[in-house]
Amino acid sequence: MKDYTRLVISDLHLGSAYSKESRLHSLIQNTKCDELILAGDVIDFIKVPTFTKRTVALLNLITSLECRIIYIIGNHDYILRDFVGTSIDEIEFVEQHNFEYCGRKYRIEHGDKYEEGIVHWRYFMKVFSIFQDWAERTFNFNMAAFYVRNKKRKLKRIWDIVKWNDDVDVFIMGHTHKPEALIWVDHNERIKTYVNTGDWVDHETYVIIKNGNIRLKNYEKVEDNYIKNE
Repeated sequence: MKDYTRLVISDLHLGSAYSKESRLHSLIQNTKCDELILAGDVIDFIKVPTFTKRTVALLNLITSLECRIIYIIGNHDYILRDFVGTSIDEIEFVEQHNFEYCGRKYRIEHGDKYEEGIVHWRYFMKVFSIFQDWAERTFNFNMAAFYVRNKKRKLKRIWDIVKWNDDVDVFIMGHTHKPEALIWVDHNERIKTYVNTGDWVDHETYVIIKNGNIRLKNYEKVEDNYIKNE
C-alpha cells in the first residue's frame, strides 16, 4: 500500500517584498504529496500585497494539484476567517487540522493565538504592516527577518503550548518564522513531538510527513532535521 505523504508549509507571505514565490513553485511542483497543508499567513493581506506573474503561476499550480489541500487561517490572512468550514476550488479552509497517522494523533495550527502583545491589535498591526511593506520596498531591507532574528517574541513557552495540546502526540505550527523541532517522552511514557515549520521569507523551511516519520527540511540546504516516530 502506498504511504500517504503530507507537505506542510506556512508563512509564505505571498505578495510581500521577500516572499520566495519562484522557489515555492519549484518545491510544490517537485514534491509529490497526497495532502498539501498551508499552515497560515499564505497571502499577506495585512500589508499591501503586490502580485506578479510568479504569484499567479504559483496559485495556478496549487489549485491544479490532484491532492487534498488544507488552508489554515493565520493572522496575516485573517480576512479569510469567514471561509472556515467551507471549500473553494477544492481548498478546505480551517482553523486547525487534526488527523491520525501511524497510531499517533496530529494537530496543525498557525500558532498566532499563542502569542501575546500587539499581534492581536488588529488595526494597529494593519497600519504597521503597511508601513513595513513600504519601508521594505523603499529601502530594500527585510524588516521581518531582522525582527525575528533580533527580537524575542512574547510567545507563550513551548511547554505551555504543548500542555494545552496534550490530547495529541504531534503538534505542528508556524507563525514565529523560527524553524525548530523538539521530541521527548512524557510522564505517561508517550513520545511527544513539537515542530515549527519556519517560513518562506527568510528560512525556506517546510515539513514532510511520510513513511511514519516527520522531516523538518530546508529547501536551500541538503541537511535536514530528521525525527523518527518509532
